[in-house]
Amino acid sequence: MIPELSPETLIDERPPRTLAVNRNQNLLGKTMLALQRTCSAVVDIEADEWGRLHVELQRLVPVLTRLFGPDQFNFAFLMNLDAQVHLHVVPRDAYPRLWHGREFSDPHWGRAFGREQRVLEPADLEVMAGEIRSELP
Repeated sequence: MIPELSPETLIDERPPRTLAVNRNQNLLGKTMLALQRTCSAVVDIEADEWGRLHVELQRLVPVLTRLFGPDQFNFAFLMNLDAQVHLHVVPRDAYPRLWHGREFSDPHWGRAFGREQRVLEPADLEVMAGEIRSELP
């Protein structure tokens, strides 16, 4: 598992992946699926792991759509800071969204997402992770 995952970010753990919200919620509902076994290259993902990733995305994306109403999604194996294989699921919004009375906007709509930081407090991350967890099939 990638080292920066903290307990309040965890949504679900099902082999071979761990699902978590990103601490940085510069784009509302940003999550990641992290491969649990040690693996530093996407090309080394095994066939059954690819299949499970597809199933996990089919579980996650409809939940993020219901909760946050994004206009589309970006999916990215960035691995810039952590070499452990993990997939970012990034909701994209053409217009600002509200979550618990706070506005979230996507200033780079229509382009690659930016590097802005909006790190939520642990209690907020726990609420978000819980909301997603409670909606997962």
